[in-house]
Amino acid sequence: MSKYNNGGRAFPTPRDEYNEGNTGMSIRAYFAGQAMAGELASQSESTGEWGYSGYPELAKRCVAIADALIEELNR
Repeated sequence: MSKYNNGGRAFPTPRDEYNEGNTGMSIRAYFAGQAMAGELASQSESTGEWGYSGYPELAKRCVAIADALIEELNR
């Protein structure tokens, strides 16, 4: 299994005397979620405009979008 660039942490919180800190979700997960929200908002399963064979295909596309965005941002 190859290692992927997760882009670091999206919403880290610092460690202090009150909490252990939170490493936050990865930027990759955040970007994929944003891509999925956009894809779902722009298509309608009820009207037959659904462009995917199912949710697994949609999830793979959204992760690919996130990976492409991270790659471009790292240039």
